[in-house]
Amino acid sequence: MHTDQKKKLLIDRLCRAEGQVRALRTKLGRDEVTDCKAFMSQIKAARSALKRASEQYVLHHIHRCQHLPSGERDKQIEEALSILASD
Repeated sequence: MHTDQKKKLLIDRLCRAEGQVRALRTKLGRDEVTDCKAFMSQIKAARSALKRASEQYVLHHIHRCQHLPSGERDKQIEEALSILASD
């Protein structure tokens, strides 16, 4: 997939997560939260969307690092994977 397409997919995923968080904030601000289970499920969905976005970005980053000298490439990949693993 072309880099611009990957970037657009990542931006789209972040926009969806942003929309989910905005909807949660609005419901809470308007005292419209009546179902704890549904509200928490929406929070988990937003977290999951952000997690998928971070995974998608790390994969993109790893592919971009392929042109770097091996030492720098390994360092970049190791740092990216470490951040992802700490999630």
